[in-house]
Amino acid sequence: TPINHGPASLVGQSTLANTGGRVLSLTLNAPAMGDQQHVYVLLPRGYDPSGATRYPVLYLLHGAGGTYRDWVNMGVENDIDYTSVADHLGPFITVMPDDGAWGFYTDWYGNDVDGLSSSAPPAWATYDIDELIPWVDGHFPTVATRAGRAIAGLSMGGFGAMSYAARYPDLFAAAGSFSGVTDTDIDYPAGGEILNLLSSTFTHGPPNQCIWGDTVTQGVRWHAGDPTYLATNLAPVSLFVASGNGHPGIYDKKGKASTYKASTYEDGLVESVIDSMNQGFTAALTAAGITYTGYFYGNGTHSWGYWLRDLAHFLPQMSAVFARPQPLSTTAPFSYQTVDTSFSTRGYQFSIAHLAEGFTYLTNVSPTGMSVVGTGTLAVETSANYGPGQPYRVTVNGSSTTVEADASGRLSFTVGLGAPSPVQQFEFSSSDLGSFPHAQVSIAAG
Repeated sequence: TPINHGPASLVGQSTLANTGGRVLSLTLNAPAMGDQQHVYVLLPRGYDPSGATRYPVLYLLHGAGGTYRDWVNMGVENDIDYTSVADHLGPFITVMPDDGAWGFYTDWYGNDVDGLSSSAPPAWATYDIDELIPWVDGHFPTVATRAGRAIAGLSMGGFGAMSYAARYPDLFAAAGSFSGVTDTDIDYPAGGEILNLLSSTFTHGPPNQCIWGDTVTQGVRWHAGDPTYLATNLAPVSLFVASGNGHPGIYDKKGKASTYKASTYEDGLVESVIDSMNQGFTAALTAAGITYTGYFYGNGTHSWGYWLRDLAHFLPQMSAVFARPQPLSTTAPFSYQTVDTSFSTRGYQFSIAHLAEGFTYLTNVSPTGMSVVGTGTLAVETSANYGPGQPYRVTVNGSSTTVEADASGRLSFTVGLGAPSPVQQFEFSSSDLGSFPHAQVSIAAG
């Protein structure tokens, strides 16, 4: 079923009791979801709605089995206020959207039979990225650019934060994961099957199988949003990754006979798996030469005391990024990989036609050229790095053409990678990709 597209619109707004007017409860009509969605917005102390002050925004995501209410119910207002005073942070708006009990911040492959999703497959990512963010920027005095936008979350929301940042690095300057599911392809494909089965614990229904589809036949969709597989995309984002080892820690209470409650044991088991995911995720970041802040605090379980503390540790890093924004360079070499057939990053525009879903891999993209792996014909419009009206020689695998830069200094050309593959991609390791069509592009003055 095609995803509905359109701007979100306000259905209703109220102020949450006992919050001094600072927590707004919003209901939005969400075309991508085919229904209405709820959002909490926490305004900073001394908030000025006039527009004279522009505020950066933190999108704060909930975990599996949770809702948009969770962070507020657990005292996030006090957590942010205390940290803001203690660390002299500038004011910011906090937006807390809903993502369902097991939505995973993803446009779903299909619709499960348990009735927990809307009549059409849920399109959480399209809603969050294409509808919610523009609505927030249009209705609050925000810094409506990447420089004033961060994202963070716990558990499933930690996946959402890192996945969104990896898929849309031009949108977020900072991202934080608190006990986040940062490697959905762990022990692929067996790990995905375990994740599917685990959904029943949070939805109290049959396993949800339709987020990314079958782990084997739809492996490309599982990889398409996995932060670990997309690690190279995260190079321009300020990253914070936190988790415990699953052993009881400072925020866990002992039961009778010095044993821990069953729920604490389960929380420990989940956190130990999460910690393994984070080790794989950070190893992928390190292999890609990407820096991050790792807060691996040892003893701690999958529970709220640690997540509130994680947020308090993340906020100063986020605020430092807001205070000293660094624009994305359009000249420094970058890498990017995606299954999207139309995408943009660092001022470049790309499009490619696919008969079946597959990745396009870009490496060493710069004003002097790029390397491309994939299938089909990639249309490229560069960033404005060239002399307007000047000729340039574009060479693709040894074959050269002359391209004139347009009035804004952009070049447009195509990169041939053979016929679009009719078979969905099923190989994902770097060694497997050696059999894919490659193209080396060089660009030189005319």
